[in-house]
Amino acid sequence: MPSPLLFDFHNKIITVPIADSSLDVQFLIDEIRSAEQNLAPGIAYNKIADAFGKQDLGGGVRVGITVVLLDGWKVAFAARPGPSTVSVTISGGNFVGEAGANPISPTAYTQVTVAQSTSATLVSSEADTNLVYLVETLRSMHPAFGTAYYWDPDNGNDANAGTSPSTAKKTFAATQALTSSGNNDVIFCRPTGSGGTSTSTETLNITTNNLKVRGPGNSMQLIPTATTDPTVTIAANNVEVSGFYIQTAATGSQNAISIEGNNILARDCWVGSSQNHGVTITNSARFRMLTSVIENCEGNGINLGNNTTQALISKAIIYNCQNGILLSGTTVNDNIIENSLIYKNTAYGISIGTGVNRTSVRSQNTIINNTSGNTTDSGTDSYIETPTGGASASEIADAVWDEVISSHTTSGTTGRALKDTKLKATLASIK
Repeated sequence: MPSPLLFDFHNKIITVPIADSSLDVQFLIDEIRSAEQNLAPGIAYNKIADAFGKQDLGGGVRVGITVVLLDGWKVAFAARPGPSTVSVTISGGNFVGEAGANPISPTAYTQVTVAQSTSATLVSSEADTNLVYLVETLRSMHPAFGTAYYWDPDNGNDANAGTSPSTAKKTFAATQALTSSGNNDVIFCRPTGSGGTSTSTETLNITTNNLKVRGPGNSMQLIPTATTDPTVTIAANNVEVSGFYIQTAATGSQNAISIEGNNILARDCWVGSSQNHGVTITNSARFRMLTSVIENCEGNGINLGNNTTQALISKAIIYNCQNGILLSGTTVNDNIIENSLIYKNTAYGISIGTGVNRTSVRSQNTIINNTSGNTTDSGTDSYIETPTGGASASEIADAVWDEVISSHTTSGTTGRALKDTKLKATLASIK
């Protein structure tokens, strides 16, 4: 939301606060009418502006709005500290002064562009909104029904409005500042570098509920130089992050992605390396990680920690981490791993810790060539299908025999025995 405008009735100046670098003509007239009707100084002064247009022509088309400042009133953007000049814009209709007067009051280190409407009519947002809803309802989850904003790490400018590809912001932080919590807004990352691959050294701290952050894929790389924060932190609910290549800084001990929020979707991401975990999740229900790759992590590929429930990891590739996936902590319940390739990790492919409940490892996982073993289960009521890669000889032996054979190779030792559950199942099958 733009900041309220400031009215100087003595000098007849309407100031756009320094936090904003753009002014919409409709917002301007709304603020003027509020000043005229509700502010005490407005009673003692003449009318500030006239406005024309907005008549409905049918078919979702309206006459464009024109605002005319009267009686010497002008608009100014708050002065900047310099030394660089900031580009600011007025758009969304026609904006003029009475009798051809200049409606702009100059200020230090600002350059004002008035983007006048080139047409006498404006298409209403109703048709655009309908199209947005039609397109977004095709998505299986996390539709973005709100406002679209644009982030260009290469050629963006934080002084831009951020509401179109050509006015993209340069940093994620400045772009997120435009969004509203719960509005289902979307930020499109649109790098325009000429090299084909763009890199941002910024860390992303996502704090807006229901925000969707969508990138173009591996051509957009998030590789920070700072070691103070994870590359991507999600501290909100109903957030989507998709279409990025992600690493941590080359030193330090940070995670690539840190999640603490409900109903989070991470899709089509590639974690290339991490000084700690690839993805760590705590205090989260219904986390989804789909069609993503995690590799070369000093810690675990995916670390499901305290208070993580009903997570789904599907169609993931996890390689060369400590454990491919570790489930450990309190209230780690009802999580599902399916259709994933987990291989060549230095500990286990999947490790289920004590007190973890009702983990399901199902549906054609390939878990193979992990150093300590493909799976280890100390949880309660776990369901682990035999992975496509097959069980190793040691895993089969551990599952069938009570103890290792070497403990029973000398004369006089107790004979080997099948585990009770295996024994009962075997006896039942031959009755």
